[in-house]
Amino acid sequence: MECPKCGLEIDDKAMVCPNCKKVLKLACPICKTINTTNTCRKCGYTIITKCHNCGKVNQTAVKKCKKCGFDTEKSVIMNESNADDFAILTIDFPNMDEMKNCLGSAKLLNKFKINLDKIIHDYTKSIGLRRQLIGKTYVIRCDKDYTFNSSAATAVKTAIELLNLITAMNCKLTRKKNATVRCNMFILKRNIEDDPNNLDSGYNISLLNQNASKKTDKILNTFQVLTEDNVADAISGDYKLSPLNSVVVNGEMLMFYEVDLREFVKVEYPEEDEDQEIEVPNFVQNMLIEQDKMDGEALNNLDSPGDPDAIYDIETINFDEINCEFIRTENIDVLFYIMNKFQSIPKGIVAIKTAEMYKPYTLKVLNAAGETGKFNNIISLTCYDEMKYSPYSFFRDLVSAIFEYTVSQKLFFENDFSMFASVDPDGLIRDLITLKERDGQNTEDTRFVYFDIFLTLLQIIPKTLIFIEDFEKIDSSSYDVLKYLFEAFEQLDISFLISYNKDFSLHKDCHFLLSKPYYTEITLKPTSFEKLIEENKIYYRNILNNFYFQRVAKYACGSSLFIDIAIQYLIESGVYAADDDSIEMINPKTIIIPSSLDKLVARRLNLLQDDEAAMKFLTSIVLLGTRIDMGTVESLGYENLNEIIEKLSGMGFLYQYNNCIYFPNYNLLRDNLLTTISKIYLEEVAKDLFAKVFNDDMPSPVKAYLYGLLQDTENERHQWEQLAEIDLSLGDFSAYLNCTNKILELLDKNDDPEKMEEIAEYKKSLYEKISNNLYEYVPDKTADIAEMTLKNLEKTSDVDKIILLCNKMINGALMAGNYNHALELTHKVLSLLPPSSLNPADENFNSYFFLMSVIHIQILFNIGALMDCLDIGYKVLNIVNNQTMPTLKPDYMSDDDFQSLIVDSAGYVALANVLLLGGNVEEFLRILRADLDCVPQSYDLFIALEKLIHGVEITEFNPEISDNDRFGSVIYNIISAFVLLNGDYTQFAENIYRAKVFAKNNRLHQLELFCDLMIGYSYMELNSFQKADSIIYKIIKETNKNGMTTLLYVTWYVMSELHLKQNKYDVAFGIVNNSLIQLEKNNTTSPYLLMLFKYNMFKIMMFKKQNDKAEICIGHARYIAEKYGINFEFDTDESHYIAVEDDEVSAEDIEEINSEANQSDIEGEAE
Repeated sequence: MECPKCGLEIDDKAMVCPNCKKVLKLACPICKTINTTNTCRKCGYTIITKCHNCGKVNQTAVKKCKKCGFDTEKSVIMNESNADDFAILTIDFPNMDEMKNCLGSAKLLNKFKINLDKIIHDYTKSIGLRRQLIGKTYVIRCDKDYTFNSSAATAVKTAIELLNLITAMNCKLTRKKNATVRCNMFILKRNIEDDPNNLDSGYNISLLNQNASKKTDKILNTFQVLTEDNVADAISGDYKLSPLNSVVVNGEMLMFYEVDLREFVKVEYPEEDEDQEIEVPNFVQNMLIEQDKMDGEALNNLDSPGDPDAIYDIETINFDEINCEFIRTENIDVLFYIMNKFQSIPKGIVAIKTAEMYKPYTLKVLNAAGETGKFNNIISLTCYDEMKYSPYSFFRDLVSAIFEYTVSQKLFFENDFSMFASVDPDGLIRDLITLKERDGQNTEDTRFVYFDIFLTLLQIIPKTLIFIEDFEKIDSSSYDVLKYLFEAFEQLDISFLISYNKDFSLHKDCHFLLSKPYYTEITLKPTSFEKLIEENKIYYRNILNNFYFQRVAKYACGSSLFIDIAIQYLIESGVYAADDDSIEMINPKTIIIPSSLDKLVARRLNLLQDDEAAMKFLTSIVLLGTRIDMGTVESLGYENLNEIIEKLSGMGFLYQYNNCIYFPNYNLLRDNLLTTISKIYLEEVAKDLFAKVFNDDMPSPVKAYLYGLLQDTENERHQWEQLAEIDLSLGDFSAYLNCTNKILELLDKNDDPEKMEEIAEYKKSLYEKISNNLYEYVPDKTADIAEMTLKNLEKTSDVDKIILLCNKMINGALMAGNYNHALELTHKVLSLLPPSSLNPADENFNSYFFLMSVIHIQILFNIGALMDCLDIGYKVLNIVNNQTMPTLKPDYMSDDDFQSLIVDSAGYVALANVLLLGGNVEEFLRILRADLDCVPQSYDLFIALEKLIHGVEITEFNPEISDNDRFGSVIYNIISAFVLLNGDYTQFAENIYRAKVFAKNNRLHQLELFCDLMIGYSYMELNSFQKADSIIYKIIKETNKNGMTTLLYVTWYVMSELHLKQNKYDVAFGIVNNSLIQLEKNNTTSPYLLMLFKYNMFKIMMFKKQNDKAEICIGHARYIAEKYGINFEFDTDESHYIAVEDDEVSAEDIEEINSEANQSDIEGEAE
């Protein structure tokens, strides 16, 4: 397993991580059970507790606190109780030992005990209480209520619910074995000071009314509930009480009563002809303890609240702006949620997020969607790796599926495109389907025409559901189109059902979906094995206890898909036989049951190789794609085609729909098929497909792949070259890049020295073409190629080309928020320019030099070089006025673009002014506006921000945000969040979230991350520390990678606050100390940050009782505040700095606990 703290791969049996010493498991000192939580899952004992007196963490079993001597077991009760007095419910089963004779064996008795314990455990857990087993007595402390009377009422309600569950068991037991288990319950008053292990009521219970003749009365007389005076006073108004006797208990006379609860207990015997319940086999009961703990708990964290990408999808903060729904459910329940969601909304986008193991079976999803009755048509599509090589592959597949176009190139002449004449007079759809290169058109215009055609296409198929599997594999250009279509979703009468892996989320890229009530993301978790087989227990009844089924259970890991495929595998292997009624074991034999889904599918494919025709047919059609029309299928020329299709369909490898063949869970099948069959076999299939399906003059990614199998490098490269040119001509720049990368890979394999020079020149031309065509569209993907091109260009003397490429790369870096790279490129460009002036009146004025200087302002601000940002900013803005604007503007820029650049630069200078505590933002804006009309009035918000940071009251800050102000809406909502903050961090986070949305829309990367940080800060204040930590850590990585120095320091400051909140003073000291060292070296950053870190160091020193050092730190902080006129409230009250020991149990403590448990085990065995 993987350590949840440091990520080290360690042994599943490890109790403590050997690397970071994280405690992973605890041994219960009472029953020796190994646990992953502090409460023993078997007996309910609390293994570790914090001393209620001094806060020291102790082993409960040591009895006395190591620090102050306080009773540790009393600490457990005091820590979990909400009132001093509370009721406890004790439960005994006095005839349990006699039940062995009634049930027939010790094995059945043990199973009965497990079921009984599960009933008590599950119910008490459901109401937030802990059941503890002391000896043979169950104890349930109703200590969560705030008054004794309500605690007593809870105890009686708990007794009633448990008696109903136990009576139901007794009814079945009476029917099957003519036996009943007796149950004695006692409700007593206890105080937090009482001995938790003293359960003696002082009264000897013996069942009354044992001579009842009626069957129902006999069942009701198997239990008795008694109580004493104190509880009786609290419940007598609601329940019948019968006095029994008075007994002296601890020197006090107490009256005992019987509580008559028979009218609240339902007695229902199963009918004689009712199907007998199929019991879950013993191995499953045993396995539930270990497997569900390991697989269930561990795998539940696939998308846990600690995931930084799930900032908005948990309930700690309910963002008003977020109207979508996030659901986490067991994978077996996904069909219910799909049906429920589509039946409850007119149309929607439903996403299923899951690990491969927990994906639902495709046909089950399609059937569930169909049963909603909401859709006239359901189109099923699967995304796959090869999609990325041809233009708009997803939409190419979608159009082909809607109009049932043929896959075979030899049959392309049969495809009818006449229905597109009105919306596509230029034949773009025809060229897309037939992969035909277009001549002499603006590729960017072509791209946007395709966007509009696809929108029109979806508008003419109303009441349609588009089901997309493995969405994370979709080609980039189709994804761009879908983002555009999702934004226009209200114009469409269609729905989307999308599945993708656990590392993907649709709303990460389509952030606007978070505000849409029609968007839902369902995250799938493992399902307990017991629940997985619940619906089919009767069908499985004859195999539940055999070895093979036990192995399937072991490897299923909560996956319904694994069980379905494993059972099918055992049937195909001849071990099981199945009919409509049940499965039988017919031929027990030695057989390997694979432990993973991939290996299981591979085993099934190995078995299929016995049928050569079926295997070859399956390989052929899987290689051709996710949907194969029957025309193409028939052209393959197989004899007995219908029998082959029927066989493969019966085995679940394919299904037929709309005169086409589709594949359930296509990628799972394809990946394992290609690793199962031999290379020679694949080559034979490839040659067959070349002869029967493909034309020589038509390219295809499938053909390129097949040429690769045949090691025909020349033809493979030719395919990629043809596809690349087609991609570019149709405006799919991502597909062009992917094909070009394939060409480069093949060129790198060349080992002919005579071709080296020719290949080098060819590669240079490719690099240049890629960079010039693509960098604006996919800068993250082309960065490496652009760097290679730049290195090649720098070897020449073509300065203009170098500057042009650098300019594209700078734009790409700024779009991606990579300011370090942007700075490096800017310096490169400035070094290539001749000595130039910013002033247009000078002879050596250079408009490009001026433009680079303007861009430099934005970069310097974002890397935290605030003084340099002000220096260059003032120089640039001193030149800019209404008269000089036309002269300063480069010829290739529009007036609006240039004006926006200048306005943004003024915003960055104003922000730098605020952070450096210059105190002159108002004066800066006044001077700027005197000469420049385009400065937004809403920039006055920077004055309000300056006041906020200086601690000056803001009376009014509600300007109308100007259209050309990228900062206004962000700054306004940030100020609002802080001004309106009154301790309600949920509301604070909602205001910050609004700011984040504006920052994201305006590509203000650093301000967007700052908003995320403040949301993380809100989680911290709400004590959701794991969530806060994951968000903060993500921002540290992002800011460090992209050079956002100022925000990096702010993030470290919040991280130090988080550790202080958790009493981790040493960790907080390390963070603050390192930050102070860097800040004091770097005098270009905000002094406000220096003040905050000095103040936090003061807090740490106070907690560590180093008051002299603390005084020095607070002195420094006060000096900065006074120097810059900051009204800041420093808390120096010593009573607020009393150190609390870190709650985390040390590795030494855990070793002591576990060694004691192990020693007890050894002693028990010796006895």
